[in-house]
Amino acid sequence: MTIEDQLHPEIEPFETRRIAVDPPHVLHVEQCGNPDGLPALFLHGGPGGGARPFQRRTFDPARFRVVLFDQRGCGRSEPSAELAGNETAALIRDIETIRAALGIDRWLVTGGSWGSLLALAYAGAHPERCLGLRLHGVFLGSPDETRFWFHGIGRFFPEAFAEFEAHVDAAERGDLLEAYRRRLTDDDPAVQAAAAQALRRFSARSQTLLPSATHVNALTRPRAALEIARIFTHYCSNRFFMPEGHALACAATLRHLPCEIVQGRYDVVTPPRSAWRLAQAWPEARLTMVDLANHVATPEAPALSAALRAATDRLADRLGPARDAPTIDDWLAPRACKAPAVSDDGGLLAFLSDETGFDQLWTMDLAAGGPPTQLLALNECVGAVAFRPGARDILFTTDVGGDERHQLHLLAEGAGQARALTADPRRVHAWGCFDAEGARAAFSRNAPDPRHMSVVVTDLATGAERVVVEGPGWRQPMSFHPDGRLLVQDNRGGMFDAGLDLLDLDAGAVRELLPRGAGRHIAAARWSDGGARLMLAMDDGTGFHGLAALDLASGALDWLSRPEGDVELLAVAKGGALAAYAVNAQGFTRITLRDMASGTDSDLATPFPGRATALAFTPDGAALIVAQAGFSRPSTILRLDLASGEATVLAEGAPPPPGAVEPRLAHVESFDGAQVPVFVFEPAGPVPPGGRPALAMVHGGPESQYAAHWRADVQHLVRRGWVVVAPNLRGSTGYGRAWQAGDDLDRRMDSVRDLKAVRDWLAARPDVDAGRLVVAGQSYGGFMVLAAITEHPQDWRAAVDFYGIADFNTLMATTGPWRRALRAVEYGDPDTEAGRALLAAISPMRRVDRIETPLFIAHGLDDPRVTPSESEMLFSALRGLGRDVTLVRVPHAGHGFTRLGDRSAVYGAMMRFIETRTR
Repeated sequence: MTIEDQLHPEIEPFETRRIAVDPPHVLHVEQCGNPDGLPALFLHGGPGGGARPFQRRTFDPARFRVVLFDQRGCGRSEPSAELAGNETAALIRDIETIRAALGIDRWLVTGGSWGSLLALAYAGAHPERCLGLRLHGVFLGSPDETRFWFHGIGRFFPEAFAEFEAHVDAAERGDLLEAYRRRLTDDDPAVQAAAAQALRRFSARSQTLLPSATHVNALTRPRAALEIARIFTHYCSNRFFMPEGHALACAATLRHLPCEIVQGRYDVVTPPRSAWRLAQAWPEARLTMVDLANHVATPEAPALSAALRAATDRLADRLGPARDAPTIDDWLAPRACKAPAVSDDGGLLAFLSDETGFDQLWTMDLAAGGPPTQLLALNECVGAVAFRPGARDILFTTDVGGDERHQLHLLAEGAGQARALTADPRRVHAWGCFDAEGARAAFSRNAPDPRHMSVVVTDLATGAERVVVEGPGWRQPMSFHPDGRLLVQDNRGGMFDAGLDLLDLDAGAVRELLPRGAGRHIAAARWSDGGARLMLAMDDGTGFHGLAALDLASGALDWLSRPEGDVELLAVAKGGALAAYAVNAQGFTRITLRDMASGTDSDLATPFPGRATALAFTPDGAALIVAQAGFSRPSTILRLDLASGEATVLAEGAPPPPGAVEPRLAHVESFDGAQVPVFVFEPAGPVPPGGRPALAMVHGGPESQYAAHWRADVQHLVRRGWVVVAPNLRGSTGYGRAWQAGDDLDRRMDSVRDLKAVRDWLAARPDVDAGRLVVAGQSYGGFMVLAAITEHPQDWRAAVDFYGIADFNTLMATTGPWRRALRAVEYGDPDTEAGRALLAAISPMRRVDRIETPLFIAHGLDDPRVTPSESEMLFSALRGLGRDVTLVRVPHAGHGFTRLGDRSAVYGAMMRFIETRTR
């Protein structure tokens, strides 16, 4: 994202005026933005820096009436570089004069660098005139800060400091402030000008995170350089005309006001310690440390601008009609606990939690209780988790930056460091299973041919590996039979045409249990009755996934349950007396317990409606461990006691803000009479005149489903008065195989027609403003967004594409080679002329000139599925066409934004984009 994308659009003042204050000073004052908006005052830095046009752009022009002025002696105020009558108390009087002249009762007071100190001094003197404060590059005016500026910055910019120091005689270099003050008040204008250039050049070179000649040139223009150099040294020499500690004393009286503090982590001009001290004195204030920032933002390092804009938007929310509404960061704050595993002795729970901001490995002692413990502090997200049978050793996987080239690690009980089981970051490793004794582990990897997955068995004692299956296509070890044979799923023809093979690893024999070619999908497989039967959650190519049992001796397949909904999860208790399965019914899970002897089923209640993502019996068979997420809460790990039915929360994060919304389910008739299921999230409160804005959220996949899960962005929008709808268009799972296959190959655009029907239904709602509709989606849902705005460019006011597909031919050429064949089954074969023609025909990039809708794009730079090239070429084409488009590039992120900081940045930018385009 460029600095242009981080800021609001350029605006011109709607009024400028000259205000005479104490002679000889005349101030230049300007107002911009919305004349009826929230009043906000911006105080520039220096002292003597002057106000600049880009400083207007951290304020939303539709929400703020922004007042900027050039302080005494600088910018467009007169006389230039004048020191007489130029002191802090006079500037505070000037601010009050301006406020009264403009007829403003109270305003938001903002300032950066010296402006932050002036803002605190003004607010301390006139707290009754302040709505709140936004401060950045915090400067408190202490002698230590001043001394550091003149003598400490050089430690970080020695080459710039050498020139700065060399301008004065060696004997004067012990007190550079005094040396420069003398030159800047010399009677000879040439002496003043030379000193001003030397000081200002040093200052400009030290302000940016990366070198910027443009910034240096802008700050060393002769008149501006003289103004700031003279006024800056004047104030520094007089200790800013304040008693020491005055700024923090003022802060102590302002704690009833909202305050945002934004600070560059690597700010050497006003080091972060001052911002930290202010935050400690004002604990109610929000401090944002911007990691990749110095003192000012530049095109090369724009992060500070984004943080300032976000802080200003938060203050607008707090001070406006929605002042009590949570921010997007409040909605992102709840943490998720998922992927539970229980040790064989039943005493230890392992799971993933993003408590630290991204998924890490945690454990909990189930016998002794107590809080969870984070086992390792890794730099990367943890993926799969499994206990080694007969031990408390934990296997886990990690990749790098979401590139999905996972490596396997084994953490021995009590060890402080894991042992790497694989160490080839160029290859994909997909975790499979342990054998019953915990002596061997099976996994798959795309080597030697990156297009195909080989199945590997490794001896955990010796580390010896053996390749037992070498492609073709996608192969996955599912479980070891109790006698040591290995169950392998064969998906070479696609994930929805699975076969099952049982490998005798000693004899090398392969027994086909279920052949490919039946169009089946296998969600889970568990051994029962000592290995005599294989329990399966699967479909048979039609309808829904059911519960089946395969007799190993005869090969007979017996369907035990065929519910209206997909059996997604399956667990079998030790001994095989009980089985549990989770049915996805219209996006919500129903957990059923089956007595295998009698064949009777009984449903188990969970404490909140949601969708389960993990299901396992405890080793003693007395309870089920379930991970479940809901629309109104993140994933939580539960223990369901089978005897009492009592549900106990084992692990959960902080709760979401109050007021999270549960959707209702509606159905929309599509172009061919089919009924499209749609989840509808509706805000509380009266409908505003003209109706509400609305957003349609399209899920990825497409062989996936919008089901119960936590979405911070959805809850944030609903709380801000938006209607949000989440359709499950044809192509979605969870509604039977016919609906799932309804968009395959040459039927691809039928799902786009479904989305058009949903859009028209949404626009016709009496509570919705049809002129303020937004469409959003991720991955395949991003393709749907692009298809919608190319097929029907006038339908949408704005659009959001997260890592979406722009061109299917380039997708197939650049996606991870291990995925290519799987995607060809769904989209079309790029190795045939007909397939390439089909892929081209459905690609929005081939009709990019039709896109007129403002488009927000975000993409992880390490995405192996939909590579960033999809978004880059789309962005470049739209920029070339002069369209309204923003691209946020997320470093060290894959197919999704798994880190809290990335989600905050992307969601915050996305919210600002769509809200400014839908006014």
